[in-house]
Amino acid sequence: MKITSIIIIAAIASASSFIIHVLTVEWLPIWIGQQMQGVSITPSWHVRYVAGITSIEYGLAAITIYGLGRQKLIVFGLFRASLLLALILAAINGSFLRQPFMDLVVGNPFNVALVQNAFKWLVWLLMAFVVVYGFEFLVRKNRKKPGAT
Repeated sequence: MKITSIIIIAAIASASSFIIHVLTVEWLPIWIGQQMQGVSITPSWHVRYVAGITSIEYGLAAITIYGLGRQKLIVFGLFRASLLLALILAAINGSFLRQPFMDLVVGNPFNVALVQNAFKWLVWLLMAFVVVYGFEFLVRKNRKKPGAT
């Protein structure tokens, strides 16, 4: 495939989701505010437990992405494969370049944007290292077992 074709497909895919974002950004917060009038929500540790348990979704998705791209990533070695997976995960979430850039565009000071986004990057970095090193540990462990394929 030509790089131009890939860029066109990526642009169309990005535009399709951006259109939804643009169409909903004006009215959705207002609608949500109207629906939430008179509703009181109090912070609770129960919410944190549910959030912690359901965060497995990120880990499963990261393992799936790594499993699908493992043959291409592992040739770079464990450390670089982890960095590349972190970059992919952050980019999929718009956290690698888009969000930091948008934070600057809307007027956040550079140091604020850097700190905000560094913590987001740290999440993907840690997840990627755990996924790659954990996955490869299991692969190596299974290879050492007699009769393992």
